[in-house]
Amino acid sequence: MMKHPNSISLTFLLALTVFTLPSGVHALDIDQSSNIFKFQQKLAMNGNEHAQYKLASMYETGDGTEKDIEQAKHWFGIAAKSGYKPAMHRETYLIIKERGYKAEDADWLASIEADSNAHDADAVFLLAQLYHQGVGVEKDLNKSVELLNQIKILGLANVDKEIMAVKTEITQADQAVLLKQQQRKEEDVRMLQSQKEQQIERQVQKEQQAEAEQISQAEKRRKYEEVMKQLALEQKKINDQQARVTGKSVGIIDDEI
Repeated sequence: MMKHPNSISLTFLLALTVFTLPSGVHALDIDQSSNIFKFQQKLAMNGNEHAQYKLASMYETGDGTEKDIEQAKHWFGIAAKSGYKPAMHRETYLIIKERGYKAEDADWLASIEADSNAHDADAVFLLAQLYHQGVGVEKDLNKSVELLNQIKILGLANVDKEIMAVKTEITQADQAVLLKQQQRKEEDVRMLQSQKEQQIERQVQKEQQAEAEQISQAEKRRKYEEVMKQLALEQKKINDQQARVTGKSVGIIDDEI
């Protein structure tokens, strides 16, 4: 099925209604979603491929019904069998999300990129999701916003909510990086402080050791001098005794003995 590159996809607009509801959804909005789901379900069962795609999208996101990925794949698959390309892409996308991207999926990704370059709204939106989630491509939130802005600028659909969601994640990621940098700086400061404290402790230990050595030397000198004094006293007593016995004076021992 060929579409003009700049023409808006009715199916894409229907699919996006599940993403663009106001944050304060009222009971009326829920009832409307439920009624839309029932309406699309009837059309889908009658073989309408656009309704089948919309019904699958509602199952995928849980809009108007319980979220059910298996049912989403089922209805995307039915729409894909009729040759509806957006459904083919979406069905493969859900399968890849479950089992992971493989080399054999390269042609699928190339097809989405080609359709996106041709400004096909469904493909641009899906490619934005791939970059947002890092499925098949390296996760790139800025690239995701860029693609969503293409949709907005071309007036293909209202994707303000999706842009806000991705930008919020970018802000959170930036804050996480800043927090990590701050933690790293704090860790560096703690490490430098620890190194400084260890250096001071080593210096204190060195000074204490030097002081202890000085005290030890002084103590050794004191004990030596006490011993020498004791020896001098003992020698003096001996000399005095000899002098009394012999009647002769004996020289006093040198203090430096």
